[in-house]
Amino acid sequence: MSSKLLSAYIYGLFIFLMFCALFSAGPFSLVVWIFGGDPRWAFQVVVRFFWRIFLKMSPVIGKISIKNPHNLNSTKPAIYVSSHQSSIDFVLLGSIIKDFATISNHPISDLPIFMKIPRLVGVYYMEKLNPNAAITVFNRLTKALQKETNVFIFPEGTRNYSETLLPFQKGAFRLSVDNQVPIVPVIIDGTGRIVSKGSNVTKTAQATDIDVSFLDPIYPQEGESVRSLMKRVRETMQTEITKNFS
Repeated sequence: MSSKLLSAYIYGLFIFLMFCALFSAGPFSLVVWIFGGDPRWAFQVVVRFFWRIFLKMSPVIGKISIKNPHNLNSTKPAIYVSSHQSSIDFVLLGSIIKDFATISNHPISDLPIFMKIPRLVGVYYMEKLNPNAAITVFNRLTKALQKETNVFIFPEGTRNYSETLLPFQKGAFRLSVDNQVPIVPVIIDGTGRIVSKGSNVTKTAQATDIDVSFLDPIYPQEGESVRSLMKRVRETMQTEITKNFS
């Protein structure tokens, strides 16, 4: 099977499963809401289930190994700050981090046709280079943290398949300092060998293994600046990446 045909199959599989998730999540969320529960949580539980099915059924995704699982979903709320190799990372983290909110800079996530469904899942669209949009989204993430909902963010702001992290953006660390919430650094390795940045075509037809490492939580110190916390987290992540590449 050619790379383009394989990619078409994978994207078709994803879209099909998302429609299945939509038709399943709606009734379930309604029932939860009627009995006084949180419909956003219910909606996300169903979507996360179908994301896991996608990862299992995708022919280019092999074994997913979670390293240091004791750091996953053990501190709540927490801000998961992750390296970012490919578009797979979003679904990957969303499938294993419980009760989360996150950011997307893809406009499809905020189109009216989707009836705010991404927001029900916990995904907030942030228009690039729009300071007002950034303020709105981070206010929403702050409210999520106050409700003990986890947050995950890719601080490089773009996909990067190299052994050197790009400069970090400050948003996640400002959230951490302002709300005194720990950062859980995450290292993803393997997804960059499946899909390249800027491409929708798979690089391989072989099942590729993926490692996801959850490092120990890093807590903001009393009086610590955003820049200082950002530097500590980036150095910790870079050390781990360098060790794995060597």
